[in-house]
Amino acid sequence: MKRLALFPVLLICAAALVCSLDFGLLLSQEIEAENEHFTYTPAFTPWFSWDGGKNFSVYVSNKFFFEYHKYNDNEAASGWARPPFISELTYSAVNYRINESMSLEAGRIEYADPLEFAATGLFDGARFEMDLPQGTLSAGAFYTGFLYRETALILMTPNDGENYAKQWGMDNLGAYFASRRFLTAVRWDMPLGEVNTFSAEVLLQVDMNGNDQSLHSQYAEVKMALYPLSELGITAGALFEMMEYNGVSYGAFGLLAVIKMDVPGPLNDSLSAGFKLTSGRWNDDSRAFTPISCVSQGDVFPGILSGLAYPSTDYSVRLHNTLFAEGSLRYFIRTDSDSNTDDGNFYGGEMWASLAWQPLEDIRLTVGAGVFFPGLGNVFPKDTDPMWKINAVLTLSL
Repeated sequence: MKRLALFPVLLICAAALVCSLDFGLLLSQEIEAENEHFTYTPAFTPWFSWDGGKNFSVYVSNKFFFEYHKYNDNEAASGWARPPFISELTYSAVNYRINESMSLEAGRIEYADPLEFAATGLFDGARFEMDLPQGTLSAGAFYTGFLYRETALILMTPNDGENYAKQWGMDNLGAYFASRRFLTAVRWDMPLGEVNTFSAEVLLQVDMNGNDQSLHSQYAEVKMALYPLSELGITAGALFEMMEYNGVSYGAFGLLAVIKMDVPGPLNDSLSAGFKLTSGRWNDDSRAFTPISCVSQGDVFPGILSGLAYPSTDYSVRLHNTLFAEGSLRYFIRTDSDSNTDDGNFYGGEMWASLAWQPLEDIRLTVGAGVFFPGLGNVFPKDTDPMWKINAVLTLSL
């Protein structure tokens, strides 16, 4: 009789558990074409979430995808990438709200430094946040050694680049993973009045690869976001980096300035002008600013934010409830002043435009195209052809 009486209780508990579960599937089809290369990437990302109550929740997602490559100048390398089936753990985290002012997040979580100069993307680790009367204090610790190298793009040393170029497969699984580095960051976000904010962060990176090209780095950043008018926003920031490479210390810096305004008129549009700069290599005894995440700064131009400066102009408009358009112009400048280099310092200019159509909440199509003109600079030979790219992504959420 006691077991029969317990059965309804277990049934109710099981029903409550099922009701707190949610799951879905994200399907995507992506094609990308550039000068001599075509890529097709079909992918599907299953996910599930669970609300455990008492300020506790879990979210897990994993991306499975294939890659097909077509090279106009290398038929032998064309075909499906090997291994053909690639798996990557995406955002997956445990969230716990300790009380009204403190929270903890752990797993594969998103992180970006205030200026997004040093590191941005998904990292394995944990972050603690605490609300204070003077703002929000957060602290995090992360590890990169289990990330997929193609997504992480951690290429801080020549040895990182050599390992990145190695073919990975069942006989060489270690080449799947990114460079092994440990990060820890402490950040303070403080409101200045009702809308303005001030952010400061210290980020430390420790090389754990154990080779003869050890590079440790530390970053100190400040950023201010000001809104003198409701339609006008100004963001400015600075970064200083100290690094130790093979036992020798170097310094580098970076600057950011952005002005963004809502354009008067009937359209829902905005215009922004920005400028990014990081120091370059001045001589044989110096090093350029070295980010942890080596993300391309152009949509077509492949250069990373290391020894680079570029002004940019961006425009975005909502043409319809379901249609968005964006466009940008950028000009890239090398900040290196190495006396042993006779090349110029102007890479050239880039233009990019994209359309995003979302007829339903669960369907989205994004199409973008752009051209980089090396002839507008003096780094590349004058007869270098323009670089172009077309990208289209269709996503369906189930």
